[in-house]
Amino acid sequence: MARAQIAFALQAKRESLAAATDVLRTSPEDGEARRTVERLTEDVGRLEIQLRGAA
Repeated sequence: MARAQIAFALQAKRESLAAATDVLRTSPEDGEARRTVERLTEDVGRLEIQLRGAA
């Protein structure tokens, strides 16, 4: 059950990261977009680690 929840959260974060990255590409000087991309990248990394550990 936990694995499915982590996988779902990971997919949602990846989709959010893709959208935020698109915004950053169109507005590279947008500091908020840059911070959002950085935060989401860290979140995705943490969730990937959790998913590997949730066998």
